Amino acid sequence: MRWALIIISLLLAWPSNAQDLYSTGTCEQPQADTYLEAGNVRARILNNGSLFWKGSPNVYQIPANGSAQSIFVANLLIGGFIDDEIRASGSTYGPYEFWPGPIPEDGSAPEDCASSDRFWHSDFNDHVRQRPEQSAIPDEVAEWPVHLNAPFIEANGIPGYQPEQGDVPEMRGDRQVWWVMNDRGNEHTRLDSAPLGIEIQASAYGFDSPGDLGNTSFYRYHIINRGSEVIRDVAVGKQIDFELGNFDDDRMGTDTTLAMFYVYNADNDDEGDTGYGSPAPALGFVVLEASHANGSLPTDLGASPERHLTSTAFPYGGGGYRGDIGDAKDAYNYLIGNWKDGSPRTEGGNGSRRSNTPMPYWMPGDPVSGSYWSELNVDGQGDQVQPSDRKGIAGFGTFDLEPGEWATFTFAYVWARGTDHLDSIVELRDAARFLHETKAVLLAPRTPTPRFEHTPSPDDQHPFWVDEPYPNPASDELTLRTSFDKSGPVNIRISDMLGRMHIEQTYQASTTGEQSITLDTSSLTPGSYTVTVESWSHRDTHSFVVLR
Repeated sequence: MRWALIIISLLLAWPSNAQDLYSTGTCEQPQADTYLEAGNVRARILNNGSLFWKGSPNVYQIPANGSAQSIFVANLLIGGFIDDEIRASGSTYGPYEFWPGPIPEDGSAPEDCASSDRFWHSDFNDHVRQRPEQSAIPDEVAEWPVHLNAPFIEANGIPGYQPEQGDVPEMRGDRQVWWVMNDRGNEHTRLDSAPLGIEIQASAYGFDSPGDLGNTSFYRYHIINRGSEVIRDVAVGKQIDFELGNFDDDRMGTDTTLAMFYVYNADNDDEGDTGYGSPAPALGFVVLEASHANGSLPTDLGASPERHLTSTAFPYGGGGYRGDIGDAKDAYNYLIGNWKDGSPRTEGGNGSRRSNTPMPYWMPGDPVSGSYWSELNVDGQGDQVQPSDRKGIAGFGTFDLEPGEWATFTFAYVWARGTDHLDSIVELRDAARFLHETKAVLLAPRTPTPRFEHTPSPDDQHPFWVDEPYPNPASDELTLRTSFDKSGPVNIRISDMLGRMHIEQTYQASTTGEQSITLDTSSLTPGSYTVTVESWSHRDTHSFVVLR
């Protein structure tokens, strides 16, 4: 009888517990915002799944001190199936369906997200590159929110975050903003959906570099299924309301070979008080990284992005099957490359039943050459799309997320200016291609300087170490800060990512201890490289990027 009562109790409790795993909390809409300021970019960051817009004015400025804006708003959208139910989390212009903070360890819905309604900044030179003898720990390092699942670099081999022993925040770029969100903080009133049960550890970063890299910002989303059910056929993407200066004269396209959805000006002069003037620039949204816990997403997007990429454009205030998003079903269909009603987009015209050729990308033809199907040649006869204020969705998927599994996406917004509005597209493609070619370095966490607290023995007065080279990206010179345990010759080699050696030289260490080595990199073409320092039985290798 006792076992029967226990079994009955468990059966009665199970539906309530299962339902609770996808209930929502009572969190308020987040209020905090901050700015990423790196290179030539100034961008507003919000922790509600949206970027750039929080009332007037919207802020995505290139140049950072200019008055023209390139993007009005960009909103994160994630959709998938739990059992046979379509669920989605996201927003367009509010109300927003991500709330600050992680999902609690017991899997319950968060009740109060206010304490996590903030951002954490990291600066590589000030916070991560620590000298071995440095004793003062920056507040940003000491207060790194490991209690909110913020990742860090274990520098001392001792488990747990110990900044006084050299542990530092995991960061990318020269300047980074980190925050964490969940989709269970409250009810989903925008997309009218139950939550997916996901936690998102997010970061925005950039490089203090000249040229194309300085005109690029990166947004990384580490998505974790904290629920108890498989989320099937997940699609991830952004609804982007482009602005590009004067917003009334824009056109859009897709470059499938670069996993890029982009906007360009209709003519060479981006006129008006809000415009860029002449020559008009172009801006692209690039899917730079798509990785998965079990390896089911491609690691080399440059090789076959068209396997997973989708993109679409739709009119402002439009109704019907190709209008604004109404609910989770609409959002999901757009993310996977369909129209709102689930019908396939097709090649030609405005993508609506013009042909029988399914086309999940918006206008992948080349506007520079005038080839079909682009907004400068929608029918193969040279007819053009009327320029206007443009918005659309770029999606990527689909894949499954088992309970506890993760997927990571890094999106880059890249901006370029050529000699005219079409040459800006050429320059934009070159910049996006460079991102793909150098992403092994651009996506990797920055490496801190080793920190040594032991007392050297008489035979080991100084440890051997090689700090990450700087500046990184480099141009004509590269500096290595090193420490050698013995004096004598040191071999230094610079190789490309295919292992081909480009520079080899011998450095004569006349003393032990810390010293700097400057290398001439003016002969290297732009791209990714490794520098290896070899001293007796010690060897250390670091990656870096060369720009021009």
